[in-house]
Amino acid sequence: MKKLNKIVAMMLCAFMFAGCSNGTSTTTPTATPEASAVAASYDVEDSADVIIVGGGGTGMSAALTAVENGAEKVIVVEKLANLGGFMRMKTGQFSAADTTLQREQGLTEDNAERYEEEIKKFANLNGGHPIDYLIHAYATHATEAWEWVYNMGVKDYPFMTDAEGNKVITNPGHMPYEYKRTYVPLPKADSKLANPVIEVFEQAIAKEDKIQVYTNVSGRKLLANDKGQITGVVGVGDDGKTYHFTSTKGVIMSTGGYAANPKLFELYSTDLHNLLSAALASDDGYGLRMMQEVGADITDEAMEWIETYPKGYPNPGSTTQGTNISTGTYYTGGILVNNEGKRFINECAWDDEVRNAGLKAQPDSVMYEVFTDKILDDTQGTLRGAYDSFKEGGAYRDKLVSASSLEELADKLGIPADTFVETVETYNKAVESGEPDEFGREFVAKPGENRVEAVNKLEGDTYYALKLQPIVLSSRGGIAVNELNQVIDEEGNVIPGLYAGGEVVGQMWGKTIAPGVGMNGAVTWGRITGTNVMTLDMGEGYNVHESSKLFPEDLFVFDAPEATYSGKDYADLTDGEYEGTGQGNNGTVKVKVTVKDGAISSVEVVEHNETPSISDPAIEQMPERIVEKQSTNVDIVSQATNTSKAILTAVDDALSK
Repeated sequence: MKKLNKIVAMMLCAFMFAGCSNGTSTTTPTATPEASAVAASYDVEDSADVIIVGGGGTGMSAALTAVENGAEKVIVVEKLANLGGFMRMKTGQFSAADTTLQREQGLTEDNAERYEEEIKKFANLNGGHPIDYLIHAYATHATEAWEWVYNMGVKDYPFMTDAEGNKVITNPGHMPYEYKRTYVPLPKADSKLANPVIEVFEQAIAKEDKIQVYTNVSGRKLLANDKGQITGVVGVGDDGKTYHFTSTKGVIMSTGGYAANPKLFELYSTDLHNLLSAALASDDGYGLRMMQEVGADITDEAMEWIETYPKGYPNPGSTTQGTNISTGTYYTGGILVNNEGKRFINECAWDDEVRNAGLKAQPDSVMYEVFTDKILDDTQGTLRGAYDSFKEGGAYRDKLVSASSLEELADKLGIPADTFVETVETYNKAVESGEPDEFGREFVAKPGENRVEAVNKLEGDTYYALKLQPIVLSSRGGIAVNELNQVIDEEGNVIPGLYAGGEVVGQMWGKTIAPGVGMNGAVTWGRITGTNVMTLDMGEGYNVHESSKLFPEDLFVFDAPEATYSGKDYADLTDGEYEGTGQGNNGTVKVKVTVKDGAISSVEVVEHNETPSISDPAIEQMPERIVEKQSTNVDIVSQATNTSKAILTAVDDALSK
């Protein structure tokens, strides 16, 4: 990252400004940067009707939509090696009103107005409030967006169903809507990706010759022409090459949020401790600064809204990046305890914020999910449990701490044994009594009032614990836009040719995001921006200037993770097939190494639970590098450090046998 920023700083200082201010907010206003930029030399230059910076769900949707609306060429600039962004990592909940699936299920009383009102109820929870015209725009277009991608091919995928086999479900894991409108498409047996929507988008883009995709290229600068219209983008590739893109219709920024940038969080909040992020490393918020450089305003209040979840497990070797996981056992008889061995909340409270706020208030913001085999078994078949991931042989089984007694478990966790044992005994007595306990936890299921899935005492032959911290998945603040998703400055003026969609836009969901609008929101904002950039007049005469709120460059400079591995050179090996394992981000990575004629002939990753969007480049490239060099002393794939190291460790493990 430091190398990338140094290249960018040198390029921008040389090509765009008479002087450079070392990344502070005192740089010369960028009134007419296009002329000097065009005169500069770039390694790659390309032009199109529309430039899209950020190839996640919103960017992919916008690209396909722009072509539908007459674009002869669209350029998508993506920082990572693959399109899809966070949505590529896993499937999730989508929501929309008055859909085909609802009507097929006999749910005919839903509409956009009712949907909009329910989204606003969530948005206004916990002191938050949304920008109403953005929720109105989303709710108005959400059904069309869902039906569009559904008919594009998502309808041919399996869906999560409820106990009666219905595809329209009460959303799992979150407070539900008053009316059923949640859909969770699942991958097919032969799917290459976890999220059907992204898989369908990727297939459609691959067939569309009017869409040109540049991966491994980071957008770094927006450029204006002499009419004050944003028509250009400067980028830098992972290989150091410089890129210059120009458009005739405008630029869509869909660069995501800043959930992977602890510096931006700390700028607005100082009361967060042990906060992890499950966002992609690319979600550093630099797109915000790019737009601020040409005048864009930010939603100040929403920058302070940081919604966390009590499900953070640190990634190997990291204190800031984590995985969003939970056993869900506290719904079936388990408990939550802090570092002092004490319970602190009603684990089965209906409102999710009880758990979120409760964890942040604990010493070091740490808690443990404590349960037994019986309690874990009872999560099977529940929408909120994760039995398959934590059962014997499951992807996350190795993250559990186990013991044959409560005292032994306390010792392993480093918490006071006497207090912990007393906590469990008090809890078990409450279960026996059947009456609500001191925290208000009830021991009878009441749908719509509590989250009790099963009632169990905490007792058995083996006790388990999972240590968790607060984790953030997305950001709430961002760039200010009008009702047409045109980016606006601090005076409310439209910046001609510049659109923003998706998580990069601030305050659209208030403080608490409603179920399914994150996923379907990406699709919908892509539809809106892709249509508007092609159909609305660009306008002109804008005086391009830096925002007075411009973020300093150093907020986006990070120490690169350790990217070295002390490998081994191999020669004169014994022919055969060997298997080995290494530790990845999400569990064990298993490889098969084939040796022929004394040399490594192939390396195959046969088993892993790594995040697809992040790990794909490593899984594709590392085996080739190992075979080519006949060594595990090879370059690690950038942005996939832990997966790369896991593969190298697994190969060394295999060949040591």
